[in-house]
Amino acid sequence: MAQKPRTVTDRERYMGERIREARLSNGLSQRALGELLGVSFQAVQKYETGETRLNSGRIELLMTALNRPFAYFFPSTDIRGRVDPEINNLLSTKEGLTLASVFARLTTEDQRLILHHATRLAAKETA
Repeated sequence: MAQKPRTVTDRERYMGERIREARLSNGLSQRALGELLGVSFQAVQKYETGETRLNSGRIELLMTALNRPFAYFFPSTDIRGRVDPEINNLLSTKEGLTLASVFARLTTEDQRLILHHATRLAAKETA
């Protein structure tokens, strides 16, 4: 009789999202992170989806490769639950991280200009 596939827990899914966020913010591909960890890019994909459970040794390697503290990977120490889910989703993408990084370096006047144009574009999309 075939084994039933393992269910990914919320904690595993959360840890995977954090790995992906850190990887993207460091500008690493799955392949590049895999090389740093000594695993295939497919293994990194499974870490990011929570399909593969992480042992303490692998978490330690991730901490070093992604330059993140241990607590970064666990939900009880994160403030993201208090942030709008749309913001979390945006910052989970390469484009969102780039947008946030570039936006922070703009002058206040330029930030206001960008916000004005973005608001107009968003209004067009919903009309």
